[in-house]
Amino acid sequence: MSPGNSYFKDEEVTYLLKTVVERYGKTAILIADIPAVSTYVALGYPQNRARRDKALPQGNNLRNRTLRVAHELGLSDKVRVIDWETEIENNLEYKKTYERILHLYTTNSDFETSANKTTRGVLEHYKKDISDMDLAVRTAVHYLLSELAFLEFAPKYFGVEKVSYVYHKNWQVYEDYIAGKFDGVIKLHMDFILLENPYETYNPIWGLEEQEDEKYRDVLDRIEKTKTLRVGFIQSVPTFMYDKDLNNFSGIFYEIINIISKKYDWKIQWTEETGYGVIAEGLNNDRFDIFGPTVWPTPERLRVATFSKSLFKSPVFTYVRSDNYKSELDLKDNANMRVVIMDNDIMDSIAKEDFPNNRQVMIPQLSSNIACAKFVADGKGDFTFREKYLVEYFNKDSNIKLIAASEKPIRVYENSFMLKKGEARLKEFLDKELDILEQDGTIKSLIKKYTGSEDAFL
Repeated sequence: MSPGNSYFKDEEVTYLLKTVVERYGKTAILIADIPAVSTYVALGYPQNRARRDKALPQGNNLRNRTLRVAHELGLSDKVRVIDWETEIENNLEYKKTYERILHLYTTNSDFETSANKTTRGVLEHYKKDISDMDLAVRTAVHYLLSELAFLEFAPKYFGVEKVSYVYHKNWQVYEDYIAGKFDGVIKLHMDFILLENPYETYNPIWGLEEQEDEKYRDVLDRIEKTKTLRVGFIQSVPTFMYDKDLNNFSGIFYEIINIISKKYDWKIQWTEETGYGVIAEGLNNDRFDIFGPTVWPTPERLRVATFSKSLFKSPVFTYVRSDNYKSELDLKDNANMRVVIMDNDIMDSIAKEDFPNNRQVMIPQLSSNIACAKFVADGKGDFTFREKYLVEYFNKDSNIKLIAASEKPIRVYENSFMLKKGEARLKEFLDKELDILEQDGTIKSLIKKYTGSEDAFL
């Protein structure tokens, strides 16, 4: 936890401690208050004030907050808060590790550039008037190098084989470091976990309506009486695309929603942008009535939601970079090969079942469904799982092309609308409407309109 970072409020600390302990059991909290002195010096504070008035008091506030929350959760025996000044700063092994990291920084231009870019972003976030930004970056980068050195040294310090750094967004310099991008050495003793609080994985557009006094029989009853259909969505080529700048929607499923709503004179309320991992939560908490883009009805999702009939099938393949071809057999059980997934998404499920020993690279839940392909193309991961059409769509504009790692698909999924669990009448209604659109050729024509071929998903 970074001193001065307003992200770590009580709610966030509570979620992080509870979730990490439940998932992984052993949790250490690093509050790098001493290294943070360099950040405040770079921002213009004298050394003594940077330490006395900024870094140490803010570090103590975070430490006290963490200990209090851990106590309230009954997790005091499972959460260890590290004191940098007494435990790390003068540890000889840590100092040796820091010198190695510093040597890499001073001798490897790629690492220097990446570390400086990350540090510059932190300084710019403070919106302070810094007269010499290059000098400020060279001062403040000590914080980042200290963190990397600690994480490199941590397995030995804790007496474990491996440590995983937990954060709520991607940290590229660290992810590249453990992948061996700078020194050619893959760090199997270090890993990264992207852990997003549920509220970070959906973006309200209109927000919830005021509580209604009238009681409804079910979701369909509410839709029919209010003449309003509330839809959750995410970027999903080619079924549901959302241009945020133009506030414009398009896609196969988007047009189907409009056709049905127009037929019954319903108003459509595009309620929120929602990550795949929290769709069921949004439906079951009545934040929206249906999820607009395609969802594959996996066994895990069928336990928590209801699905409409399928509009078409999607064979899913394992994809790698064309300039770094590996077969599926080459990828399996190879800890050096990184699989790009989204937490609680279908890719997560495939990875856990078929590639449990591969290192995972996480992407945020509100990412587009082509983001995983871009991660592989950019070298941030080695393979991912996607349908053929989507990769062909991605390859059109990408200098680095992706190719399938096998001739046969790893899975074949149906494409459906996702509804609240138990909403039988809404499912029956939607299925009848989809039957009509299938029989009159509308669905085929929409597939052709957005893909160029009626057989794009075969």
